[in-house]
Amino acid sequence: MVNLKKFRNHLHFYKFRKNFSITPDGFQYVIENNEVFIKGLKKKSNPAEIPAYIENLPVVYLAGLHNLPLAGEVKIPDTVRELEWAVFNVQEFATKFILPENLTRIDEHAFAWCKSLEEIIFPDSITSLGLGTMISCKKLKSVKLPANLTEIPDFFASGCTALEEIEIPAQVSRIGEMAFNECFSLKKIVLPDDLKYIDKYAFAGCTNLEYPVIPEQCEVHPKAFHA
Repeated sequence: MVNLKKFRNHLHFYKFRKNFSITPDGFQYVIENNEVFIKGLKKKSNPAEIPAYIENLPVVYLAGLHNLPLAGEVKIPDTVRELEWAVFNVQEFATKFILPENLTRIDEHAFAWCKSLEEIIFPDSITSLGLGTMISCKKLKSVKLPANLTEIPDFFASGCTALEEIEIPAQVSRIGEMAFNECFSLKKIVLPDDLKYIDKYAFAGCTNLEYPVIPEQCEVHPKAFHA
């Protein structure tokens, strides 16, 4: 079966692979329907910040910014609605991302392998997160999940070894495969009353985790808490 989301992204990038403009500080972009899609950053560029507007039009989509030299607290412009696949992965020095309140979609691996990331707050406008959103962010200590989230994706925070505690929003019905795998510092997790399923290896290797209260109707895979 075709993954429509991935197909959409790949088609979009293919369409604009060569047909793009570049800002004076190196952002590669295209304009479609009076909205700006930042698709990457020119090599050896060192912009001061992510722009909210280009050519007086709002920057709505961000992609390909893994080589953007970010550090400390990073604010994503309020105009941005979507973060595309692996947009900020492998960032070395960003410690916190402040996301806009109108953000609607975060694709797979958006913040994966961010070496210095310690904190992230997801706005309540988000109802789904991409696979492996925070995978292997070794210094991540604090995550606030969106109140309207319905599922913790597979590999969500796998390998986030500094994460100690997390509260699962009330509307979440499934915790995905290896979602918190090898979160060695995780000590406490609060599960929602309406949770329906905890997938395999969701909490595997969480050696310091206090076994949570499981809702009556929740099905737990036999290897969900595998040591």
